[in-house]
Amino acid sequence: MDFGELMLRTYELMRDQPALRQHYQQRFRHILVDEFQDTNKLQYLWLKMFAGHDTGHPSAVLAVGDDDQSIYAFRGAQVGNMADFEREFRVRHLIKLERNYRSFGNILDAANALISHNSRRLGKELRT
Repeated sequence: MDFGELMLRTYELMRDQPALRQHYQQRFRHILVDEFQDTNKLQYLWLKMFAGHDTGHPSAVLAVGDDDQSIYAFRGAQVGNMADFEREFRVRHLIKLERNYRSFGNILDAANALISHNSRRLGKELRT
């Protein structure tokens, strides 16, 4: 089995075994997802089920990602998962990391001009 099939079989097991699903939904009350922009549809469905999204008592989920850095579409990553997450999990506190400590203003101006053409970005303005 590769990683994708492990994810699929875990999803199917949790979907088909309510007692097991409930056990893990209650066990993990906080979930952190890093590099969320690189998740695919199955990973997003897995997260929703694991977090108990539809139970009325969901886990607290913190997702960290940058919609302008999604580079794994060739692997099935869907940057749109970030907008779906914001809407479906009813995100109340969205924190945009716009301050950049590594680059000068002229570099960030060029970066902002380039990323402004991304069609499905959530929007931010990089600054020094």
